[in-house]
Amino acid sequence: MSKKLGLVLGSGAARGWAHMGVLKALKEIGAEPYAIAGCSVGALVGGAHLIGALDEFERWARTLKPLSALQSFAFKLHKGGFIDTAPAFEAFKDYDKAIEDLDVKFGAVAADLSTGEEVEITSGSVIEAARASSAIPVVFHAVERRGKWLVDGALANPAPVSLARKLGAEAVICVDLNAVPRVLDRFDAPDVRLPVPVNKSEQHPDNMAGAVTKLIDDTRAAIDYQFAMAKARAGARPHLFETAYAAADIFQMHLARARAVAEPPDVLVKPDMRDALPTAFDRADEFIEEGYRALMNERSAIERLLSQ
Repeated sequence: MSKKLGLVLGSGAARGWAHMGVLKALKEIGAEPYAIAGCSVGALVGGAHLIGALDEFERWARTLKPLSALQSFAFKLHKGGFIDTAPAFEAFKDYDKAIEDLDVKFGAVAADLSTGEEVEITSGSVIEAARASSAIPVVFHAVERRGKWLVDGALANPAPVSLARKLGAEAVICVDLNAVPRVLDRFDAPDVRLPVPVNKSEQHPDNMAGAVTKLIDDTRAAIDYQFAMAKARAGARPHLFETAYAAADIFQMHLARARAVAEPPDVLVKPDMRDALPTAFDRADEFIEEGYRALMNERSAIERLLSQ
């Protein structure tokens, strides 16, 4: 390869399992990153890969059932958040390394609570860098590092192409898990999708029995229609967590797009995660496969890029 390859692994909570599939596909086509820049779950997966813990991490992810991932966390309510992720990261402490000692350049982004500015973590513990980068505000405790309280890097740079280039990458592949956002179609106005009651008058003879039958059919159709409308409207009311997920998607999608205009990658990989809630930790099998597929869809572009 003539160019130093940078791999950017973006934010996305449970969708980040797709990054494991991306790494598998890159290995299969023989593309070895010179640098990996991660945000949030991207920092977690990228870091686990570089310290040799990814196989064990993947095995754990594939065993998860709905909500079982929370058993690894500690619920501890205080002003920093209500879930402490330290116990989960503690399980991988024996794998931890200093970023400076890695064979591949590595960096993670977080956000400084005191200034709102992006913080690039390129030294110190890999696990602490990943933990700080993935500290979702309110949900997870903020992480103190060198006198600063750090939270999820998705607030500042969901797909840190700029960091990959600072690490020395000359050709950058960016995996953006928010490029195809979750679409909540059921929030659309329901009346445009429901059938209009059918007039069945032509199906009945013009006599008393036919008139009674028509009245019954028309009444039933009108009632069914009203029930369908009521059900659609009730179902279309956004629930609390759905609203939060959608808002996070919208924010990260627009922020990633804006950053990409100023700091474009050479190849953009867009796994289709529109049907993937950020809390769907139990869907590792399909998310990993989707990440693999999305990277392989860009194989030709990647090979052309690296051969230049």
